Amino acid sequence: MKPSRLFRTKVAPYLVRTAKNILKSRLLQLLLALFVLGFIAGKQSRPDTTGVPFEELFDNLSVLSYRDAPYDSTSHFVVELSSRGRVFSEYDVDSRRFTAPSHGRDYGRAISGTRYPALTVRGHVESGFWLELPKSSATPTILPDQFDELYRTSLDFVKPVSMFAGVVGTLSGYSIGYRAATWSTSLSNPAVQKRVLGTSGVGRMVAREAWRRVLLEPVVMEHETDPERFASARGTQRIYTNFFRLALNDSNQFIPYEAARLDSAGCSREAHTMLAFTQAVRRAAQDTCHLGSTDFHAIEEWASLLDRRGHWATRAMPPAGEDRIRYFGTLAYYGMAPSTEDERRIWIGPRVLIRDGDTEGFVADDIPSMGVGCPMAWREWLRHDTTGLSGNAWTAQWMRESRQLAQFVSFGRDIARRLHSF
Repeated sequence: MKPSRLFRTKVAPYLVRTAKNILKSRLLQLLLALFVLGFIAGKQSRPDTTGVPFEELFDNLSVLSYRDAPYDSTSHFVVELSSRGRVFSEYDVDSRRFTAPSHGRDYGRAISGTRYPALTVRGHVESGFWLELPKSSATPTILPDQFDELYRTSLDFVKPVSMFAGVVGTLSGYSIGYRAATWSTSLSNPAVQKRVLGTSGVGRMVAREAWRRVLLEPVVMEHETDPERFASARGTQRIYTNFFRLALNDSNQFIPYEAARLDSAGCSREAHTMLAFTQAVRRAAQDTCHLGSTDFHAIEEWASLLDRRGHWATRAMPPAGEDRIRYFGTLAYYGMAPSTEDERRIWIGPRVLIRDGDTEGFVADDIPSMGVGCPMAWREWLRHDTTGLSGNAWTAQWMRESRQLAQFVSFGRDIARRLHSF
């Protein structure tokens, strides 16, 4: 018997009968209906097939800092671009080239490298409060009510709901239909990845976004419960933040004067690191220049100096008397005076709640509120109006993690309006 006749007489009828029996399944009919619903909702989102998903691209990037040899004076920086947890390209900020991700373990990078993973936004808190630190060691941790307010742990109640919605959507077929409809604009699509990497100027944008990620690392306050360590970290962050603000607008030329004073006092490393950080910040403020490893390295060196060795004033103190009083008055004017040990009240202002890997914490609005230090994916959260994501952190986190369902709600509302108009 010929193959074509065998297919017509036996195989084709068998496939038809099998398909009819499958379609009689109520469960499969439901899955197909949800698939079609998800597909229509995805199409209703009106994805721009010619656009570039920059927000998704920058929201998932991570930065790797490493040295080729122990005696290298500066670190090299590579930006890892990923989608759904999978790295699809790397960008070398010095050579300004995109390369395929390296396979296997690079022991040189693993030993000497520092990784800055992506920071996931949990929400935004627009109000501030005074954190009262305990006056004695009898209370070794931050009070529970203050801890909850500080990190907004109540937002964690939304997480099970969003996870449940995501699992149900995936298993029901709605998520599959939605992804099929938006595949042409998804960063998971190799064609979209190729178009993104071929966009004019995207390398410069990736480097700047990676620079912002490294810039924010010193002000990430993770789940800290010890009052003394919390106060110490916040004191260092205050000096780092206010110096960053001063580096952007040093109208009185304090930084060059202070660097010269430190250099004359024998603190040449502090002077050089201070000037390098200032130069990196001012280069980043110019949207047209390319940032290199030296601009990244300047952040690491300045943050490391403040964290490990404390305030630079303790190593180059003016002599006692009027000069010292005037010097500390100047530091206080710029908000960079050294912290005192008897500080018992700390102001915690508006902040972005973040998740750094498996650890939750926050980043104060001070640096992200300035355009040069704000990641692109955070700008919607920092909008101070009722339409921004920060307007209702509970709803924002739920719907942001379940955008497919949010589009379905919008789609259903449109249908209801049309039916009501008849």
